[in-house]
Amino acid sequence: MNSRENNPKMEPVHNPELEKVIQDLKTGGTPEKQAALVEALKKASMLAPCDFDVKLDPSQKMPKNFNPQQIKFFLLNTNDGKTLFPAFTDIEMSQKMSMGPGIKPKFVIRTAKDYDTLLSAQDNKAVGIVINPGVDNIVIPMQMLAVVCGRIAAPQPVAPGSAPMNITFGEPNVYPTKLVNAVYDRAKDTKAIQRIWLKGKFRGPVMSFYFAVEADKEDEAVLNAIREVAVPLSKGIDVEVAFLTPEFKEKVIKDEVALYDKDFVL
Repeated sequence: MNSRENNPKMEPVHNPELEKVIQDLKTGGTPEKQAALVEALKKASMLAPCDFDVKLDPSQKMPKNFNPQQIKFFLLNTNDGKTLFPAFTDIEMSQKMSMGPGIKPKFVIRTAKDYDTLLSAQDNKAVGIVINPGVDNIVIPMQMLAVVCGRIAAPQPVAPGSAPMNITFGEPNVYPTKLVNAVYDRAKDTKAIQRIWLKGKFRGPVMSFYFAVEADKEDEAVLNAIREVAVPLSKGIDVEVAFLTPEFKEKVIKDEVALYDKDFVL
């Protein structure tokens, strides 16, 4: 297990291939970009903020008597109630986000397989990782990490014209902080809206943002109010806004926490 603090004597962590893919994804998702993301994650070694009581010798990449159970990993909660492991592509990125007043985290190096192990733990509450939170906000759901690690098979593409593309819903693989905040603020100003959920809608590997809206009245003007603020901030990724149906709530939303809930607005 590789470990490090902010120590210049230890080999720095850099992920140029992953960083390039992240920048490409911000202009929109395509099957080619999704495939590139999977390949980059297979090779990536990322910095995980944590705390531990073990004193490290800077000359050691593999500290002796280091029990993984001694490591306490930091977690982040998103605006829509999800819990994620933060991961950084380099130490410079890690310093752009504060973990809280007076908190100076240590770091250990983690690969996709390491995160897959953490997410598979029985007591785990996280649903994935978020890469460079506060800057890039790239969310990698636990199902995608399982595919990256080869623990589960990747969805097979459908041949053109042979059958309709399978549509699934899950966590967005890009978490649009500015978009989420704008939608939240617009929902507060739209009296008819009770709750909004954000999901990633996947046609094969291509994702769009999907907002499910629960409202007092199903007026198209309510949906347009959300589209008006969401589309300009989606960085070219398609945005769909629709009223919540009983079937969608039962099969997709279930007990998930809403991005916006009128009853919990302060």
